Amino acid sequence: MQKFYADVAHTDLGFATPVILSVEEADGIAITYERELYGQPLQNRLTFESVELDPSSVNCVIDVLKALATVPVTEAMLQMPVLDEDRPFRDETADFQTSLIALLDRRVQRFGDVLRSQVPDFDCRYARIIEKLAGIDRVPPSVIHGDLFGENILVDEMVRPISVLDFGFLSTAGDPRLDASITAGIMNMYGPHAEAIATALTDHFAMELGHSSEVLLIYRAAYAVATSNVFSADGSDGHFPWCVAQLTQKRITAALGL
Repeated sequence: MQKFYADVAHTDLGFATPVILSVEEADGIAITYERELYGQPLQNRLTFESVELDPSSVNCVIDVLKALATVPVTEAMLQMPVLDEDRPFRDETADFQTSLIALLDRRVQRFGDVLRSQVPDFDCRYARIIEKLAGIDRVPPSVIHGDLFGENILVDEMVRPISVLDFGFLSTAGDPRLDASITAGIMNMYGPHAEAIATALTDHFAMELGHSSEVLLIYRAAYAVATSNVFSADGSDGHFPWCVAQLTQKRITAALGL
């Protein structure tokens, strides 16, 4: 992680990112000392009841996504584990999509029965996710944050990004469209207008970043499978039903050709 942070910070992004200055150990627990990051969370501009994101906030997120997509891939990024795994996410001999499919297979081996209990046609949907992922066009890889939403973007009074933090949940090197997909889906996950916000952001990101909305939706389905049980093995937390909702959402279902 220390080398990963250093590699990201080495790129001129226009905003600050974490840097681990030193690492110590106390009672078997690793403690990092990191440079201080400034700004106010962008999430403060989005309430639970919000119907949409204001244009300044949307532009801020787009600026961050564009900047991260310029960060070149490094060996430290390829060695990063994701979620609760203790192995590198990226297989040195495989491309990003192949490595992502391997991750999904490992997650389904562990948690497939829990997903099947809530998504009756899960195996059919999962087969289509794998098929669609394998067919996605390859693009130049970059760093992936993997958990980019309003709490992890700090802004100034002009709603300009000045810090991006909290890498490590699903951080790796790969297709920057995954970050755009995740961010559109999690800017407002649980509010009454969450689906409408995700739909609007997905289409706006696709237009502004030159992505396909269908590819973003396929990646969101993959994200739902990968992270569904990361917080509880039995699906008793709030993230699990959100993932189930993504897997059965109409637009994602259509993108999967079902």
